[in-house]
Amino acid sequence: MKLTDKIHLLRIDFEIPLSPEKKLKRFVNSIIIFGDKITLIDTGVKGSEEIIFRYIEQNRRSVSDIKTVILSHSHPDHIGAAYKIKEETNCNVVAHNGEASWIENIELQNRERPIPGFFSLVDHSIVIDNTIDDGQTLKIAQHVTIDILHAPGHSKGSVNIFFKEDKILFTADSIPLKDDIPNYDNYRDLLKSLRSIKANDTYSTLLTSWTPPLYNNTEINTIISEGEAYMLKIDAAVKESYVGIETEPLAFCKAAIGKLGLPSFLAMPVVDRAFKSHSFTL
Repeated sequence: MKLTDKIHLLRIDFEIPLSPEKKLKRFVNSIIIFGDKITLIDTGVKGSEEIIFRYIEQNRRSVSDIKTVILSHSHPDHIGAAYKIKEETNCNVVAHNGEASWIENIELQNRERPIPGFFSLVDHSIVIDNTIDDGQTLKIAQHVTIDILHAPGHSKGSVNIFFKEDKILFTADSIPLKDDIPNYDNYRDLLKSLRSIKANDTYSTLLTSWTPPLYNNTEINTIISEGEAYMLKIDAAVKESYVGIETEPLAFCKAAIGKLGLPSFLAMPVVDRAFKSHSFTL
């Protein structure tokens, strides 16, 4: 999808294998910036390089023009194709230092944040060539300048990206989706980052990792407010459920999932990890 002459949004569909019989359909957005060289923001899951390369070639550019891959954070649906893209193009890979350990060691990420089908979504670690940090400004192409905004919570090194000339804000996974999988590292940090997005009046277009572009202020305000309300609802359910002595694994998590009216299969370690961040920092 062409947003401007140089900034394009590419939807990448994938599935999370919950069991041999059950798969959860998802999608994630990648951003492609066509300048003299090409910059990618996020790469989708393992195998997504084929979709990205095809889109680039359809726009009459060469895959070899890819110079930089910016990773908004370390989770598999954002880094899954980075290794293959680096292998093909020898591009630079950049991310916040807070994400380095999980990008450069996916086995460590899987141990600390296990999700179903982890290695079907990402199967190679990748070395970060350069780090980015809050307040940093990067010239991506002529008339395409971005500001890096550290937005911890979903993960400790998550970043949002503001396209200054076009007034586009990319928030990656910093806005929770109402009634979706509770999936974050730190409840308090995520709420703070979410409220920073809510208070930000510099952008006119909102991009996330999981929605079409949002241009209408009413739509933007609704999705942010619903995300904030969902986080507060989760917090209440967690405080009611995580009390006393846990008699079996994930018992508290199952109770909170039940109070939220979410599908029972979401009582899994990654969700339990998110819930536990309400009372202490991981």
